[in-house]
Amino acid sequence: MKRFFTLVLLSVISLSAGFAISLNQLHIVSDDGTYLGSFENRYSSNSVYNEYGDYGSKYSSKSIMNSYSDYGSKYSNKSPFNKYADSAPWIVDNDGNSYGRLSINRYASGVTKDSYQLAMELLSIQSSL
Repeated sequence: MKRFFTLVLLSVISLSAGFAISLNQLHIVSDDGTYLGSFENRYSSNSVYNEYGDYGSKYSSKSIMNSYSDYGSKYSNKSPFNKYADSAPWIVDNDGNSYGRLSINRYASGVTKDSYQLAMELLSIQSSL
């Protein structure tokens, strides 16, 4: 568990400078419109960093941290962790502005350097659960 919190802290620190607004003001939304969480602190019920919340749990069907869910599996086209996915979720702000597709497939349409880096760090966190 200590490793999980260390990875979360490092992720937030290293990526907050890459986006035009604060990382904790961004959300993850799938192509099908499903809300998949935020990047708020680990105590927020909406945060992907809250391993006990719906969006950070390794058991929730709405969580990218669930390696067996449509949104967290390395085999699902809807997952940021499928290296071939072309329908990974989007990073958006409260106004619906996009900050790139959250994906480890750096060649997929809509993936930015920052969204790719964030996806790689989230994959590391998912792997530690």
